[in-house]
Amino acid sequence: MTQRARLVTPQGKKIELSPEIYRQVRRLITNSARPRSRARTTQAIATTYGKYAGGRSLTQALLAERAAERAREDKKLGRFRA
Repeated sequence: MTQRARLVTPQGKKIELSPEIYRQVRRLITNSARPRSRARTTQAIATTYGKYAGGRSLTQALLAERAAERAREDKKLGRFRA
């Protein structure tokens, strides 16, 4: 006789799982809990490092956009200050 797996919800409800569903859930939990290796992280950083070098500075573009937005807000609020 095979014992069926039971899933207990946070509310305390018990749900019986078929062996196939149990294997699928276990596979999902195992795959999602696997930490990323240091070598893969280092490789990802090395691959993308300098990707945007020499092009338009994204930081400068963001600062210019924020300055323009601030100027629009000041202009809009200026009519209420007078």
